[in-house]
Amino acid sequence: MRTLSEIIVKRDYTQKAPSSIFYKDSPFWQRLLCVCFIGLLTFAGLGEWKTLNNMLGGLPKIFTMGVIAMTVGYGFIYPDIERLKKIVWPALVCMSLIAALLLWSMVIWMMNLNNISTMVDACSKLVFQSISILTAISGVYLFGSKTIDMFAIAMCMANAGIMVLEIPNFGLGPSIQSLVTCLVTFGEAEGYARNLEIHDITFVFGQLVLYYAAFAPHETRREKRQRIFFLIACTFFFFVGMKRIAIPAVVLFVIVAYFVRLFKKKKPIFVLWGIAWVIFFFLYLYGVRTGVVSQVLKVLGIDMMGRDYLWSLANDYYEFSVGYFGKGFEYVDSIVGIWYNAGIINHPYPFHNDILKVFVEMGFPGFMFWSGIQYIITPIFWTKYADDETTLLYLCNLSYMTMTYLTDNTSFSFWSTMALRLIPVAYSMERKKPPKPQVWKPRDKKEMHEHIRILMQESQEQK
Repeated sequence: MRTLSEIIVKRDYTQKAPSSIFYKDSPFWQRLLCVCFIGLLTFAGLGEWKTLNNMLGGLPKIFTMGVIAMTVGYGFIYPDIERLKKIVWPALVCMSLIAALLLWSMVIWMMNLNNISTMVDACSKLVFQSISILTAISGVYLFGSKTIDMFAIAMCMANAGIMVLEIPNFGLGPSIQSLVTCLVTFGEAEGYARNLEIHDITFVFGQLVLYYAAFAPHETRREKRQRIFFLIACTFFFFVGMKRIAIPAVVLFVIVAYFVRLFKKKKPIFVLWGIAWVIFFFLYLYGVRTGVVSQVLKVLGIDMMGRDYLWSLANDYYEFSVGYFGKGFEYVDSIVGIWYNAGIINHPYPFHNDILKVFVEMGFPGFMFWSGIQYIITPIFWTKYADDETTLLYLCNLSYMTMTYLTDNTSFSFWSTMALRLIPVAYSMERKKPPKPQVWKPRDKKEMHEHIRILMQESQEQK
């Protein structure tokens, strides 16, 4: 028989249920915000479909501004100071790279006022980079650590949509056959599979695969199921895009992540990791300028596909020295156009070497800003702001992307930039270090004596 305490249901009648569904953090609001966030990113991602991209260029990316507007509106209606405090420092660190590149480019432009068209292109690129980063920050402000899963859903839906939209161009049967052939032969893409080589989004899936393979939470049964589901989905779309340089890079840094965890003191490893990348960059630049890198890649049987010829053309436009100040952001794209108009190359190909591109454009000082902020300052920030795991995630994702910088043009890609900020910022929300408890300390002996006197007086009054 049940006892009286089990029969009686205690309720707190002082707390009234909200009279409206539009109260802060209501299920309705959260579902609506989630649907809008995923929908806006999906529509923006569909802009990477080659047919649509050839007609509209980067215009569909404007959909991501809806995420920023949605966040500003929600924050204005339901201000949350604590949530804002958590996101403000990561936002400033993420935007510091854009500010440094813009300020140094302005210095270069003031010394050389002839490159007006380059200035316009540079400002346009930096605006898109800022939109990408602010979209990531806005998503994390709204959803915290859940933003990664929602971002992965949006990217999967966008890629799936592109796959469906491409089928009518080739037919269902040939499309399936082309995709299977590409996967089995590890990159022999023709027809349908060739059109699914979605440059930027494919590299994003590499970051997501790395996250779900080595960092995603998996303590509870639900977290384990979600992790496996997202890992399978992201891996599928990653292989569909088939960027051969990206696949071994992801595997390498998944292994590196588990290896670094074996060490108790990780902070020195993170600092040395970043410094090692910066040193390697200068060795790599020297090897590219002297042709050593091209020779090594040819010995390894790697088809350069004309990249080495483009790199050699740039030798007359920069000096490999500390005193080289650069030509300004986006200068390389302008000289590629000059080479094409002069008939030196038959197509205005992207430069396919972001390390060399940044050095030619930003010079030695600007290159140190670019590499120092990303590879040294930001890891130190994540260690102090969050923990070692967040720093490890950031460095693994950045290092994976760096492997693509060596022979590709992904450093300033819209979606790759967004993922590189969104994933560690969202991950850090659950791992941010709590503020240190404030302990009162007297400023001098006089204040200490006064405090002791007050305490003694209070104790005597209580007696």
